[in-house]
Amino acid sequence: MEQREMRRHFSALGMAYFVYVAVSLAVQFVILLLLQLLGTDVSALGSTASMAVSVAAMYLAAFPVCLALLRRIPSSPLPREEREPMSFWSLLLCLVVCIGVMEAGNLIGNGLMGITSLFLDRQIDNTVVDMVLAGELIPVILFAAILAPIFEELLFRKLLIDRIRVFGDRTCILVSGVMFGLIHGNFYQFFYACGLGMVFAYVYLRTGRVRNTIGLHMAINSLGGVVGTVLLRWFYSAAPGNVLSADFILPLLALGLYVFALMASAIAGVVLLICLWSRRRLERGIFEIPASRRFQTAFLNVGMLLFFLICTVQFGLSLSS
Repeated sequence: MEQREMRRHFSALGMAYFVYVAVSLAVQFVILLLLQLLGTDVSALGSTASMAVSVAAMYLAAFPVCLALLRRIPSSPLPREEREPMSFWSLLLCLVVCIGVMEAGNLIGNGLMGITSLFLDRQIDNTVVDMVLAGELIPVILFAAILAPIFEELLFRKLLIDRIRVFGDRTCILVSGVMFGLIHGNFYQFFYACGLGMVFAYVYLRTGRVRNTIGLHMAINSLGGVVGTVLLRWFYSAAPGNVLSADFILPLLALGLYVFALMASAIAGVVLLICLWSRRRLERGIFEIPASRRFQTAFLNVGMLLFFLICTVQFGLSLSS
């Protein structure tokens, strides 16, 4: 395959994901406009309603359109005979590594946003965390711990990697991770989402089964978005009048144990990643892209640049909120 053909291939992919984001934003705008015309105060919508609008726009409207565009692009999934089985314990080790990558990315994102807040002389809110903390528990579980992992893994692992596997594992991991980070649309999530996307991509490349990455993704989102939310709400609802009362001590201990377990797992995950790094196996593709041309081939084309542009708009909006 010639360089020009490769760039056209990536451009078609980028265009599909650009359309996904564009349709999602457009549908959200239309829904909010209709609600406003019906007399609803859009600014007063609760977190649960806001999540419902986002999910409807992304998964009911934008996903089918993106899927239709992606089906026009040739796919080459990993053959069944080359798929490696992954045991429960291997998945558990992967989960620990994911926690380490997630917390490292969190530190970078929160640090960058802290510096940016000082530079702009105002606090930049993490709107996703605020929405999850303020939302009702059942919708948070449905949206964050079930629907998001399923659709995101289909989009950024199964559908994407199957169409670029012929270019080599390194290209797949790079493209899947960067695009997954960008789609989140804010710097708080970009770094850990990019890192997790790369780990998920590696797992999918070796096993060929998206259910493995969906399971890992569900576990990660559940730990942060569900368990953490439940414990924080329990702690904040505790009566602070008597710090020696069971109403205060129990949620404090539970939250402390959760944070300790999370930090211990994060340290273990980073250590595991370092120890296992030399044992990684990256396959060359049929049309392997040399390292010197990998970035320009995959990203410097019309479709991908449009995807970057619309994601940049989302990043800008997140900074202005």
